[in-house]
Amino acid sequence: MLKWCIVGCGDVVHRLVQDSLQIAGSSKVECILTDNMVEAKKFAKKYKINKVFKNTKKNINLIIKSDVNSVYIATPPNNHFYYIKVFSKKILNIVCEKPLVIKKNEIIGLTKLIKKKKINLFTCFYRRYLEKFIYIEKMIKKKFMGDILYFDTKYFHNEKNHPTAQIIKGKKIPWRFVKEISGGGNIFDMGTHAIDLIDFFLGEIDQVNSFKHNYKGLYNVEDMLIANFKLKNNIIGQASWCSVSSKKIDEFNIYGSKASIHFSMNISESDNIIIFKDGKKILKRIRMKQPLHKNMMKKFIKDLLFLNKNKKLHVMKNGFKTSEILNKISNN
Repeated sequence: MLKWCIVGCGDVVHRLVQDSLQIAGSSKVECILTDNMVEAKKFAKKYKINKVFKNTKKNINLIIKSDVNSVYIATPPNNHFYYIKVFSKKILNIVCEKPLVIKKNEIIGLTKLIKKKKINLFTCFYRRYLEKFIYIEKMIKKKFMGDILYFDTKYFHNEKNHPTAQIIKGKKIPWRFVKEISGGGNIFDMGTHAIDLIDFFLGEIDQVNSFKHNYKGLYNVEDMLIANFKLKNNIIGQASWCSVSSKKIDEFNIYGSKASIHFSMNISESDNIIIFKDGKKILKRIRMKQPLHKNMMKKFIKDLLFLNKNKKLHVMKNGFKTSEILNKISNN
């Protein structure tokens, strides 16, 4: 039985508890650890969670000493390493939101930590578990597109529908635009998914360089960033992100020797996949099951139950790899 403590109380937590973590006989949320007691108590009442703890060292120690054996970390990224380090003193199963960590010294520290501690560590890149992206990955692996030659991905925000508009009006800067909390700009938010999908679809990234710019000067992270990639299998490509565009763009394009494939990375936009092959345009529509985190957490829970039963351990490498690439891009 997986007995969870959820750290944090944001939107993602609502989806997880409602749809994934409360499974009779297999998985149960025992408590919440949070700085926002008002929202957490409402949340606990709604989902029938017995205990809510204010985020203090004393309460963290109480949770560690309890029968909780699994932790879901859903805080801003600057706290991830701290909570992994603290809870790994006793708790076996740790699931963490993306990005896993944001600083180079945290990557080094976490690498050393997992060599010493016997833990299962999973990172939440849920797009890997969605039907559309699984379909694309299978097409590539089956050589439907021939040899992969090049890829590019773009994620541009329309400024009017982006937090920059709120900042201009004098409102508080969202934490995603505070470098000390998020690690960087859009690259550390939506960019993490793009980097993970590059690894999932095409292979491990070997080299990367980047150019970035802060056009608005409203915060201490970049507005625009372009990254060039070379993979270990010699595939090359480019990714770009912009937070101050006049137009919203969300696209991922992969070009092969026999065909090309084009799709949206944002799962709320469109489930369409466009394929060009032999001079023909093919439209493939794949409905993705809701809620979107459910496939991932179903797999995680199944894996964790198996690992715990058989006294085995597993650390998902993609969380580390993505954090390393983010760090290289951000500090290039």
